[in-house]
Amino acid sequence: MTSKSTKRALISSALAILMCAAMLIGTTFAWFTDTASTAVNKIQAGNLDVELEYSKDFIEWKKVNDTTKVFEDSTLWEPGRTEVVYLRVKNAGTLALKYTLGIYNLYNSTGKNVLGNKYSLSDYVKLGAAEADAAYADRAAAISAVQDSAKTLNSIGDTGVVGADLATNTTKVYAMVLYMPTEVGNEANPKNNDPYWAAKVSFGISVSATQAMSESDSFDNTYDEDAATILSAISFSSGKHEITQNMQANGRFGAVQAERTAQFTINADVYAVYTKDNTSSTTGGAMAVSADGDSKVIINGGDFRQVSVPADDPVCDLIYALGNAQIEINGGTFKAVTPANTLNCKDGSNAKITVKGGSFYKYDPSNPTLGDNEVVVAAGYHVVQDGDWFNVVAD
Repeated sequence: MTSKSTKRALISSALAILMCAAMLIGTTFAWFTDTASTAVNKIQAGNLDVELEYSKDFIEWKKVNDTTKVFEDSTLWEPGRTEVVYLRVKNAGTLALKYTLGIYNLYNSTGKNVLGNKYSLSDYVKLGAAEADAAYADRAAAISAVQDSAKTLNSIGDTGVVGADLATNTTKVYAMVLYMPTEVGNEANPKNNDPYWAAKVSFGISVSATQAMSESDSFDNTYDEDAATILSAISFSSGKHEITQNMQANGRFGAVQAERTAQFTINADVYAVYTKDNTSSTTGGAMAVSADGDSKVIINGGDFRQVSVPADDPVCDLIYALGNAQIEINGGTFKAVTPANTLNCKDGSNAKITVKGGSFYKYDPSNPTLGDNEVVVAAGYHVVQDGDWFNVVAD
């Protein structure tokens, strides 16, 4: 009897232990819990979009495109002649922007004046801009509004004619005044009244826009302070010009184009965007600098690179010279998609690139693979390799 009772007690105890164990296991997962979550973050790219409209009378406005000619083509220029066009710049995007109104593709055809001297019309015709809220009443009012800031066409550099910051969904209107001062004399009067000796000039008007320091990130609003401010190719055929603002532009024929007798000094970043003429089967180009004729380009600093070069057309010259052009490199960094084409001159030309400084990616300017005596490291300088970079330093 005692044995049966003891056995029942042991079985009861075992069952109790099992129940306790089961309860313990069940409660092991019953800790207090809680969850805190953020809302779903929507990340969206900002849009940079600038529009340019023009008007002759401040009443009817039209958008400009690459075929719009805002000044008269058939004009015969003489002292006192004045033309005005009103330009409206609009920020149609979602980001604040900074813009520059300027000229591009300035091309001079020199003439000979009655004094027997060569002359360029762009040395005598001036261009100026001023904010406007109505059309000018007369010629005197137009010239008076811009004469303090107006420059000859040849002296307008990379800073353009006028520029400012522009918030989203806002506009700014300018009067752009093109005129020949009455002080100009026979130095711009063509010989024998013969069109053959008359100087000619052509140019386009452009508005270039980039990010403005407005929106802020986790630190401040300066993350885009080094954004390129020049977005159109710069081309001159005469005069002296300085490029001191960063640029990113069409590299089909050169983001910077020096032609005829133009002289350039560059101390800024120049990014050449690969561009191809879709109407032909020719390959594209991504030249940061192109020099032709008797032009001269001096590069003192900056970062020179190629943008959006496709894998099926990677052979693009970065710095290129032809004709009798001279390019002198005193500093800067240079990186081409195909390193062998970092510096190049047209075969059979008298062009030369002289290197006195700078850093070159996978390219040794003292041992170029393209052309003989086209690219030279100047006497008194030598190349020091540092990994993938070749640095030109003084002896």
